[in-house]
Amino acid sequence: MPIERSNLRLGDLKARTPAQTRLMNVKVPIDTLAGIDKLAKKMNASKTEVVVALLNEALAIAGKIRKG
Repeated sequence: MPIERSNLRLGDLKARTPAQTRLMNVKVPIDTLAGIDKLAKKMNASKTEVVVALLNEALAIAGKIRKG
């Protein structure tokens, strides 16, 4: 079953599928960008996929903290 980008997690990057997207321009610290680039290369994924997966994981954690 394909995983939509809105549900993408780091562990899912091997089974990625296209999803609707919207451009978001953000400024991030150089060290953070370097870490994202390194992780993307290590996981053979795009930087966009890594950022979306990291954001989704952070949102899932935040949701659990708010509930708990």
